[in-house]
Amino acid sequence: EETEVCKITYDSDGIEVEGYFAKPENIEKKLPLIIWNRGGHGNDGRIDEFIAKGMFGEIASWGYTVLASQYRDEDEFGGKDINDVLNLVKLADEIPECDSSNIGMEGWSRGGMMTYKVLTLTDKIKCAVIVSGLADIIRSEKDRDGLARAYKKLFGSKNENEFEKRKHERSAVHFYEKINKDTKILLIHGTGDDKVSHQDSLDMYEILNNNGNKCKLEIIKDGDHYLTKHRKELVQLRKNWYNKFLK
Repeated sequence: EETEVCKITYDSDGIEVEGYFAKPENIEKKLPLIIWNRGGHGNDGRIDEFIAKGMFGEIASWGYTVLASQYRDEDEFGGKDINDVLNLVKLADEIPECDSSNIGMEGWSRGGMMTYKVLTLTDKIKCAVIVSGLADIIRSEKDRDGLARAYKKLFGSKNENEFEKRKHERSAVHFYEKINKDTKILLIHGTGDDKVSHQDSLDMYEILNNNGNKCKLEIIKDGDHYLTKHRKELVQLRKNWYNKFLK
């Protein structure tokens, strides 16, 4: 209630990309921005108006503006499509309601992988929340049938060594040293996640803290991939994190 959520299109590397913008209805000053990174690939995980109004409208109701990308049609699952997120940072400068000096980021599942990647490329993100985040492509591929084929289609190569290299380039457990140390990171993961192992977040928490990053971990017992039965707890954890570092 009392929020506006609308579809947008914006330029990313000369490609027209779809996304969403959300804000409270009545704004008296610029508000901090949350960039929200979706999961899935292609139409799997694509944001529809129902999800947008629920997810982005909720965040806007906390006193934030929100930008989210559908990613480009030629999705590389953490390749050039990373620019579709980075270009939202630039877009914020053009939106009067956005305080582009005060940005947080949220990523779910594959969106967690996108967030980790973005944090190696910009220092403009003050804090991040990663929910059920994918951090180890190789373990994920072993854990779930069919993922090897999906990865091959999305970013494969006829050269097996090159394909392995691309998996490592998309796995934060292998590039964590490049993640910006000034970004405060909250990891949330359920032990009942059957899509992305919660071990991904356990590993990232340990190696990020050992690397000098400021990182907090919330493991939710029996929580599934979407933390369906833990919505109130999830809302509070995310909202508190943003309020602490952006307000």
